[in-house]
Amino acid sequence: MGYPALVRHARRVALPAICAAALGCTDTNVPFLTAPTAIARTPTGLQNAVTGLFFAARIDVGSSILAMSAFARDAGDFTNTEPRWVTQGLGLVPILPQDQLFSLWDQEFSNAKLANTILASIAQVRPAYTPAQVAELTGVVQTMKALQFMMIAESHDSTGVPVASITSTTPAPILCNADVWRYIVALLDSANVALGAAGATPMPVILPSGFAAVGGFGGPSTSPGSFAAFNRALAGKAGLELAYAIARGAGAGPTPTTAGAPDRPALLRADSALQASALFDPAAITPPSLGTFALNDPFAVYHVWSGQSGDIRNPVSEFLGTFPVMWDFVVDVDTTDARWRAKFALNPNPVQEKAFAAVASPFVFAYYASPSAPVPIVRNEELTLVDAQIQLGLAQYAAAAALINTVHQQAGGFSTPLTIPADYIHVRDALLREQRISTAFEASTDRTIAIRMYGMASVADTTWVARGPGPDSTGIANAEAALGGPVTDLHTTTLPVPQSEIDGRHGNGVVSCP
Repeated sequence: MGYPALVRHARRVALPAICAAALGCTDTNVPFLTAPTAIARTPTGLQNAVTGLFFAARIDVGSSILAMSAFARDAGDFTNTEPRWVTQGLGLVPILPQDQLFSLWDQEFSNAKLANTILASIAQVRPAYTPAQVAELTGVVQTMKALQFMMIAESHDSTGVPVASITSTTPAPILCNADVWRYIVALLDSANVALGAAGATPMPVILPSGFAAVGGFGGPSTSPGSFAAFNRALAGKAGLELAYAIARGAGAGPTPTTAGAPDRPALLRADSALQASALFDPAAITPPSLGTFALNDPFAVYHVWSGQSGDIRNPVSEFLGTFPVMWDFVVDVDTTDARWRAKFALNPNPVQEKAFAAVASPFVFAYYASPSAPVPIVRNEELTLVDAQIQLGLAQYAAAAALINTVHQQAGGFSTPLTIPADYIHVRDALLREQRISTAFEASTDRTIAIRMYGMASVADTTWVARGPGPDSTGIANAEAALGGPVTDLHTTTLPVPQSEIDGRHGNGVVSCP
């Protein structure tokens, strides 16, 4: 069921009747209830709020894809009315706290607060849910809350996140990256316990159609159709990011030539989480479908959109003509790959923002041409590469290479495997290439995270340092003319804490590592 249908379902009980029954309803029953101060204590009221949480979880996905794709040098938004999409996104000028082009903060905290409101309301619903249903709803809402904090942590990284602010009357400390990921992993683990306790109890709320693969019941995570499978997929990714956040915080992160020392217990827990997810099955990977992602994929979870009244369109579809793939991307991937041939097409529009356009290729990501095209949150193909990253961190180079080749052959359509020497640098580089073509423009933003995690920004993001012949050289010359001097590539991969947050702390944006 898509979002408009969910809203129609929720509207079957009119608000006046609900409030007249003295059920504690204090808010107007607007579509999706994205920021209620109270929730009607009925199954319909709770369904409204859950629908609102899933709806609101999509609102900043477009901003995330625009920002993180630019940071990865996968694409840039060359809109001629706003050069900062290029100059800030592609690392020519700093992104300042007062800049709100790439906004990923307020909405996610609002969503997390809505999740807390829902959690506090579940036990008050009448007629009462069974203990299994309470556990199931708790696990679903906690998982979605964790997903919101993952979006903030992945886009802000070392700038920190005050995860406790939604439950505090005064500004909570801005935690360092490792502690943010500890919180997210713990929240996902708590949600998984609740989903496991719910077991095979049918889901008491209707989830959007993009969650069809995990919307049947709570757990266990190894069972197809369980929401716990989605939870464990997120936990695998979160555990990987925790392992590297711990290492980087201790000065033991990777460099372009060294493997670093990612936290082994966190990696092992991440691997266990992935292995426990029914969404993770490398043998089931197939070449991409034509036209768009397959919404009926039993190994994927999606954000879904539509052009219908009351819903929102796929956010990248609105930018498609001004959001070309970078030459940096095109020269890095194999254009005979089945993934390239299925996902990318010639841009029917001339590239705007002429001062910088030479670094943009004539290609666009064709999968989001429709306003209803789904955007993946997690997919089997992505999770297989996440597990390859986990094996790489554990120095299990042969195992990582085997997973990389599984994706290369089964998704890329190649009959022969890559030859990958079993050492850190060769496996890492092969991983980065496969991850780029497999996960570009998805909500996972894996490429930017990996570049940052492996200390590779100055190596992998080469648009403004390419001095040899080729399109980027012309782009550099044009950028220097436009900016009035030599360009410096800042290799930006993170967003700053917003100025509004700093102002609310009386100018104190210090990151705390308790």
